Parts: sequence; C-alpha cells; structure tokens
Amino acid sequence: MNPKISLPDVALALNVTVQAVHKKIKTRKLKFYRKTNRIYFCHDTIKPVTNFKFEPKVLAFQIIKGGVGKTSLCLWVGVRASLYGARTLIIDLDKQGNLTKACNIKPINLPVIIDVLTNELDINKAIVNVSPGLDLLPSRIENALLDNHLTIKRLPLDRVYKDFVTSLKDKYDLILIDCPPDLGSSVTAITLASDCLIAPVLPSEFSTDGLDLTRAELYQINKNFKTSVTLHPIINQYDTRTHLSNKTLSDLLINPYYKDFLLRSVIRRSQEFENAVANKISIFDGLTGTTAKEDIDTLTKELLRIEGKPWQP
Repeated sequence: MNPKISLPDVALALNVTVQAVHKKIKTRKLKFYRKTNRIYFCHDTIKPVTNFKFEPKVLAFQIIKGGVGKTSLCLWVGVRASLYGARTLIIDLDKQGNLTKACNIKPINLPVIIDVLTNELDINKAIVNVSPGLDLLPSRIENALLDNHLTIKRLPLDRVYKDFVTSLKDKYDLILIDCPPDLGSSVTAITLASDCLIAPVLPSEFSTDGLDLTRAELYQINKNFKTSVTLHPIINQYDTRTHLSNKTLSDLLINPYYKDFLLRSVIRRSQEFENAVANKISIFDGLTGTTAKEDIDTLTKELLRIEGKPWQP
C-alpha cells in the first residue's frame, strides 16, 4: 500500500481554498510530494499542514451478522485516518483473519491476541506496520480459542482487553477493531474496551435483524457492567436506484432506537473496495476521485470529528 491524500482533499477538510493551503506550504516551506502536476501528501508530511489534534478513541466495527462490510470499512477508515495524520491501529479480532489478509500480512509466525493472553506477551510485540501511520494487530485461526480461554481462566471481561487497549492510547490516536459476527466472551470483552460500536447495515428486507440483536446484547452488557457504550449504525452498499436502499435508510431514520445514533455518512455500493484488496493496494493509492474514496473520506472525517477544526494559516 502507498496511500496518498491530494491537495484539494486537504483544502476541503480544512474548509479553505486550495490556494490557501498552497500558500501555507510555500510560506512555511513544508514538505510535499508531486505526481505529474498534482501535489499530494502522505502520513509523514500531512501533520504540519493540517495541525489536527485528535482525542484518542477506540471504535469497534461490530454487528451480529456476517458479510455486511465490517472488515472493509475498518481497513479503509484506518487508511484514510492515517492520511489525516492520525496514528492509527487496526485490530483483527476475527479468527478468519480477513483484515490481516487485506493488509497483505502473513500471520503464520506472528503473535496474535491469543498468544498475548496465554503467554503474557507484551501487546506491542504483536503489532506490525502496514503503511506509514497505520499499524495492525493481526489474527489467525488460533484466535478461535479466545472464548474458551477467557471462560476457563475466568478472566475479567471488563479488564482483559481494556487494559492493553488503554495502554495503547498513548501511542495511537485511533484504534479500530474488526470483530467477528457472533456473540461470546471475546466480543463482550472488546465491547467493554471500546468507546462505541460501529454497525454496518446492508439494504435488505432483514436489514435490522442483526442490528436489533446487537442492540439487545449491548443493552445487557451496559446493564451488567454499568457502562454506556453506544451503537451507531451506518448504511453500507447503498444504491439510490433501489427501493430497499431507500426503505432501509428511512426505517433507520424513524426508528426510536437508532435515529439519534445513525451516522450521517452513507457508503455507496462500489466494486472499487474489492478490486483494491484483490490488487493488494489501497483505494487511496491513486489520486483520481471516486465515490468509494469520497464516502470513506466523509465517514473518516465524521468519526475523527475533523470538520469544524480551526484552520491555522
């Protein structure tokens, strides 16, 4: 992966003109990159340009339903966040390891969370770099033993993951967790380590079934552990031409449980996400604008609360 962010995208995030950003670069002699006649930045050059300050947060992509795009959104938001200067860690908690594979990391000889717990390994030794500003805690099939390990050892679910996740907040601005689509001790523990849950919902007749089940489980977790983790749905693979897409969005907007927590961003259907993984690149490796990039950018800015941050010329 070689992700980039263009000068016009930086100006848009800062709500200023391209000329204003260019003037700042020239005046302060800031570093940038150029491809043909286009200026762009990477993680290592963006910080002095934007001066964004981020409050460390932990977001888990979680819903009790498979195939809704948790892994894809976790990966691309992580990549885009790094391009805004956020030091980002993505954690693969799913035993299938799809996030790890999408990052082109082979975990066969790498430690994963089950190794961290069973061998009392330093969590930092399990983290690998994916691209500048973006690190990964990988997964492999052995993580299928996590639930049994937590149960047999009677580890405290409110502390077992939260302790090492909290320790990582000094190192990262944003921690994103890709969860498996099921219930269990491990998912409960990572929920208790998160600030909130992001739940992708696909347009379908049964779109909210998994969401409703996730909400019910989260209610019990919050009640039992006296916490207040929130659940935020997001529409994924949205298509304005279909009745189901519009109906799903309308249903969530009027639902008394979800309307106040529904993310404003919408991710439109795009083959670009799958193509990028197949080609072992990121959707942000190129500078040409696409709907996929636009939607992930909007979501990332919403989650990082970038919009409205003060501009320092």
